[in-house]
Amino acid sequence: MALAISLYNFATLQRTPEVDVHLPHLVRIEPRAPGNSVHVFLQPTISTRIRTEDVEVVTDARLELKPADPGVPTPAFYWNESGAWIYDFDANQVNYNRVADPTPLVVSQDKPQQPTILFHSQDWAFRKGRYTGSLVLQRASSGTPVTKRFCIEVSDAALKTFSQAPERAFFELRNDVPGPGPGPGPGPGPGPGKKPAASDCYSFH
Repeated sequence: MALAISLYNFATLQRTPEVDVHLPHLVRIEPRAPGNSVHVFLQPTISTRIRTEDVEVVTDARLELKPADPGVPTPAFYWNESGAWIYDFDANQVNYNRVADPTPLVVSQDKPQQPTILFHSQDWAFRKGRYTGSLVLQRASSGTPVTKRFCIEVSDAALKTFSQAPERAFFELRNDVPGPGPGPGPGPGPGPGKKPAASDCYSFH
């Protein structure tokens, strides 16, 4: 029995880490970023539940947003930088600080990652409707990326608020506010061939 356990533990240690990705209940956006651009801030938790001798390295992160309305242009986002949110007690607000260039992330059971990633899209703006989102993480160990799907719902009221706010204002979109949700959206959801549930859809309240 001891030999079997030892062999199992050895085999487990030799495995490639299996990466899990989870998104928080809050996504921040900067709909009027400088130069006619849009910023989306995602803070995923990237972890592995299995202890192995090897580590995983996330070499790149991409954000894909697909509008449900075919008349809305599809944005092209890229990982511009990583940062941190700092709470200003006197002003009762959070401020964003840049902390790093887009660099690879080392992930192990003892070292989960929770970066705040700023995704930038130039010459684009949110319009009313639903967007199917995909956070795509490229891994050094495999040509198959890890993909986490979600959706964003933008209402007329939200667009009005965005347009009246000053440039560089941040807005919080949540998926956990009690009350009727926006409902499942079109397109793929959290898993292959599935649709995002209401709890996977972020909206402005």
